[in-house]
Amino acid sequence: MAEEVPALLFGGWKRAQSLGAFVFWLAGGAAAPAACLPALTLQDHLHSADAVFHATVLSVGAFSNPRDGLIHTRTVLQVLEVFKGRPPARIPLVHRGGNLGTTGMSDDLSPVLRVGEERVFFASHRLDGTWFAAQGEVSAVRLRRDSGGRLQSEGENLLRGLHALIDPANPPEIYTGPATSQGFSLDPSGDSGGPSTNGLLSDAFGVPARYVAPDRGEAIPYLVDADFLPAGIGLAQALGAVSNACAAWAAASSCRFVFGGVQSFGTNAASISNADGTLRIQLHDHYNFIPSGDILGEGGSWYSVGFLPNAGWGPGGKVSGMEFNQGLNGFVVIKHTNSVLQNLATLTEVITHEVGHVLGLAHSSDLVTPNSVLTNSIMFYQVHGDGRAAGLNSYDTNLVRQVHPLNTPPYSYNRVMDLTDASPQPNVPGINQLELRGYDLQSPASALALSTANATANYGAFTLAGSTLKFTPNLQGNGPRTDPAGTGYYDRIYARLSDGTNSSPYLSVRTVSLSHDSDSPSDGLPDAWMSAVFGHSGPQASDKSRAGDDADGDGLGNLQEYIGGMNPSDKGFAQRITLVQPNILQWQAKAYELYEVQTATNLSEPVWVLAGNPVIPTTSTGSLSNIYDPALPRRYFRVVKVP
Repeated sequence: MAEEVPALLFGGWKRAQSLGAFVFWLAGGAAAPAACLPALTLQDHLHSADAVFHATVLSVGAFSNPRDGLIHTRTVLQVLEVFKGRPPARIPLVHRGGNLGTTGMSDDLSPVLRVGEERVFFASHRLDGTWFAAQGEVSAVRLRRDSGGRLQSEGENLLRGLHALIDPANPPEIYTGPATSQGFSLDPSGDSGGPSTNGLLSDAFGVPARYVAPDRGEAIPYLVDADFLPAGIGLAQALGAVSNACAAWAAASSCRFVFGGVQSFGTNAASISNADGTLRIQLHDHYNFIPSGDILGEGGSWYSVGFLPNAGWGPGGKVSGMEFNQGLNGFVVIKHTNSVLQNLATLTEVITHEVGHVLGLAHSSDLVTPNSVLTNSIMFYQVHGDGRAAGLNSYDTNLVRQVHPLNTPPYSYNRVMDLTDASPQPNVPGINQLELRGYDLQSPASALALSTANATANYGAFTLAGSTLKFTPNLQGNGPRTDPAGTGYYDRIYARLSDGTNSSPYLSVRTVSLSHDSDSPSDGLPDAWMSAVFGHSGPQASDKSRAGDDADGDGLGNLQEYIGGMNPSDKGFAQRITLVQPNILQWQAKAYELYEVQTATNLSEPVWVLAGNPVIPTTSTGSLSNIYDPALPRRYFRVVKVP
């Protein structure tokens, strides 16, 4: 099975800074109520860099940095023209982020450079001898040419502006061709060519990530580390800011959030990659994760990578026509020492912006732009500081719904099969088959379309009839049971569901055991299981060991006991509900099988509905929490093992 490999996604928010009117539309500093830096002019940007040069990208390669355990990318540039400093003719830049094997890490504060690009770099020099673009995309301005190789107007303006500052008495001859009328180029998202796809944060292959918990109607839990706070901000105010930020995104999308408490993380929130689905919001930068005091916060996600070969399905499903990676857990880190964040409304705005990164949104723009929809977005790269707090605009709402739509995708669960091998092969209901049951918050299961892909045929063949998946072995033998919690299998197939608009993440069905039955015709009960339970491999009437017999008198036949993972010699182990309390229901189960807890309000004409999402227990006890509904005076429950 394609491994779900963690990758790291970052998003950052800077104080107002842009190149001046030579390249971009001139704008003043972000209007924050505290003292705020003005936008950097071209002269300021030139002055702050150690070297400024025009270059093309020769090569890009990622490596793992043993000092921090993160992925970094080394980009080799061919310098064409130098405006400041003495960089070598070929200069390597090193930035955090990149793709290494099946793992990827994207940092919104690092430029994403591709071979063949032409850019102007405002580079800085680290103490360890490496170079980097200090302000990310703003410090690595992409130059675009038309099909005839002529420089577009924004590139011409930049080069002329630099020459005017360096040597105003000798303007250069720059071949640009006819002037363009478009002003400056922006990608569809409004960004400057950074790591985004249509306004979404993405990996190095252009694939964005999303969380699938909202598809199941489940809330994303969040924890808050408030060990340090901006001066003048109390704990109650800070928690309120976080709550309001989450509520803004919940109102605009299918996402829901639930507060899990205040907790000291003991490290920067980004380094916690335990795939627990939790958003960790760190209201301080005590661990010096954020590289600059002018950056107010960073947010992002760990996510799984693994497009299904041939089928091209993403582990996060297909939404709005795009395949997605699957978010595993998220983080937000706030630069609590920056005085701008001492204003509660601005703190709320920054947290809201960073949670947007966690949900998969990139900056609406990394440039100052005359497009007011982009600049007024909560996802604009500059803080507005205008008292908007958690206020979203139409850009934010429309974009988050591309990732987490109100019409949520279907969902289902990975499954395992235990096989019985015989000659001829068994033809017994419940043996070597299961139902690929799908779920959807808006559509009935009957309206979902099921597709399969990438089936192996090492020990037999899969066939699909409706939603029933059957496996027919082609060998007569035994094989040990692989760990159902792992990734091993004898044979495997993938499936996904569609509601006609969106598709679920792909799921896998693995055959994990191969047990022989010498009976002819086979009754579905393997010899080894019969011997372990009854002391002999063949069915006998004398000890009620036939498939249809009820050896322990618990109401379940031996075949039902085998399929359900029960013990036919112990009437106390018969898939019973063992505990009912207002906050939990428990039952006897077979580990790694799929169960539905259904509820009804009466038994005379019961209408059974799901009491919660289906459950796959990892032990012999299944459980479902939060079953109490004070609005219903009486409820009945039953547990159904999905065939």
